[in-house]
Amino acid sequence: MAVEKMKTVGIVGRIADMDRICRSIVLNGSMHMLNALSEINSNYFKISASEENIEAIEESSHIRPYNASKDFGKDEQIIKSLNDIFDFQPSIDAGSIGIDYDYAQLINAMKEEYDAVKELWDEIEKKNKLVEEKKNYIKNLSYMKNVDMDIGQLLNLKYLKLRLFVISRESYGRLKGNYENIPSLVLKVAATDDNIIVMSVAPQCFDDEIERLFTSLNYQELKLPVGYSGTAQEIIEKLTGEIKNILNEIKGLKEQVQKHRGDISPAIKKAYSVLMLEKKVEIVKREAAMGKKLFFLFGYVPKSKVKRLQKELWDYFGSRIILVIDDAPVKEMAKSPPTKFKNNWIIRPFEALIRMYGLPSYDEVDPTIFFGLSYMLLFGAMFGDLGQGFVILLAGLYLTYRKKSASFGGVLSRLGGSSMVFGLLYGSVFGNEHVIPALFIRPMANINTMLILAIGLGVILMTISFLYSLINNWKRRNIEEGIFGREGLVGFLFFLTLIFTAANSYLKLADIPLSVLISIMAVLLLLNVFKEPISNLIKGSNRLYKEKITDYYTEAGFGVVETLLSFLSNTISFIRVGAFALNHAGLYLAFETMAEMINSGFGGALVLVLGNIIIIGLEGLIVFIQGLRLEYYELFSKYYSGNGVEYTPIRLNS
Repeated sequence: MAVEKMKTVGIVGRIADMDRICRSIVLNGSMHMLNALSEINSNYFKISASEENIEAIEESSHIRPYNASKDFGKDEQIIKSLNDIFDFQPSIDAGSIGIDYDYAQLINAMKEEYDAVKELWDEIEKKNKLVEEKKNYIKNLSYMKNVDMDIGQLLNLKYLKLRLFVISRESYGRLKGNYENIPSLVLKVAATDDNIIVMSVAPQCFDDEIERLFTSLNYQELKLPVGYSGTAQEIIEKLTGEIKNILNEIKGLKEQVQKHRGDISPAIKKAYSVLMLEKKVEIVKREAAMGKKLFFLFGYVPKSKVKRLQKELWDYFGSRIILVIDDAPVKEMAKSPPTKFKNNWIIRPFEALIRMYGLPSYDEVDPTIFFGLSYMLLFGAMFGDLGQGFVILLAGLYLTYRKKSASFGGVLSRLGGSSMVFGLLYGSVFGNEHVIPALFIRPMANINTMLILAIGLGVILMTISFLYSLINNWKRRNIEEGIFGREGLVGFLFFLTLIFTAANSYLKLADIPLSVLISIMAVLLLLNVFKEPISNLIKGSNRLYKEKITDYYTEAGFGVVETLLSFLSNTISFIRVGAFALNHAGLYLAFETMAEMINSGFGGALVLVLGNIIIIGLEGLIVFIQGLRLEYYELFSKYYSGNGVEYTPIRLNS
């Protein structure tokens, strides 16, 4: 349950082996690439001074970026055409490729195969276009089915021209208002939801004028077939017969093409896989630094996958490569390491909600476990019901296993389970609190207790968030924010003192004078105000302030006010947990009352069913959002930055 540790891996090899080494990296699929030139120039690249490394050390001071590039456009088009011709679904079989192949030879073989069937395929494509054209004619003629005229004669008139237009209803209104000014017979033949289809018959000499008129109406012309006779329906029947004949011809041509299918299928599949691999290889090369004889590559690899990559490279290339594997401190790296989650199956679905806010930085504690558990706790407390929670659980399982939505479905199923647990604690089944006993509390019978418990839960969660903040600042060695900051040790002590003061005034937990507690809080606020000069003194910095002293203390003064307001508002904000628990019970009571007012057993049952549907759908969504709000604004603001970069290794996707 953490961000997985990364290793930096540097690879130095001979340019003659570059393609094969890059293929190995892609097929391994574990390296998140870095720009090699930037890494070397940042002085992070450290290689031991030994006899076998002399050449690499010499070349590292005279390097250039990789600037060659391949255009795979034509190769891709040929393979795509072959997949279309033979009706293959493109797929990648990484296991059958390997790193030792001749790309040019494979592509040339595909070109030869394509040339062998191109003439037949061009004929098929030509006939397919003809079928589409005739289908389009049928669609356009279908608007004229109610016109009892010989459309063929109208289309073949010498001095008159028949045209079919589509215009909007608004444009048709303008057209009707100007009938007397139009040198044409205009007839409405059909209508759709938004448009009107009109037929125009006009003298050939007025064709330009008709064109200008319909252009002003933003028209779309529907093409009609020439050389046919009969009504629209009769022409449609003729076109349908022609389409059937053409499709039979296409079938015959395809049968000739398909004779090659059994022989060419594995070759096309391999060529497609190799093409996809080469495109990825080119991406790897763009990050390389080039010497005269050697090239340099860098990337991040998860600690758990380094040995496998190392073994594969050594098995393939042995002493022809140099591997530099390091676990360097983050601050020495040219680029912060990427974030790769490492969570168990229970918490993993909540990673999607973490990503909505932002990924944790490499030097941050992964918040997923705390987020997942606290979010389930908040949702269950606000939406505690055994029956409704079971419905949400079933919905989550359906999305996970039937719709293959593991993230959202996983979140829903876990929230549903939490709701069921709190349903047992509240004694609620589909809103009814008279079916099972409450194992803990009845919300509507203990309103004040629910609200106090909600605030208590908020204090506990905020305390944990402060501990996360302290750990993160310790990992970053951030003295200023970690010790004296609002989310640091000083802020944490101030928060605990403030909560204790408020609780002590009502519960009399200890006989401590109020003045003492106020004095402690005042000292803590002063430490927060002077956090920059104090931390700079501790670090031995020459400058106490990074900006003007007046600007610093003006900002610090407003910061004190913001600290007081935010701590109070963040804590009180959790009262909504209790409020929604009460609202959940109260909403069902409203539907139950309406059901009792209906003097019908069936009608009352129907109201209760509809009420539960509304509660699950509407209130469930609101509680889902409110839980996220508490996580993002009240808790994340204390300890989480979300500025991480996602781990995206270069790999050949299936």
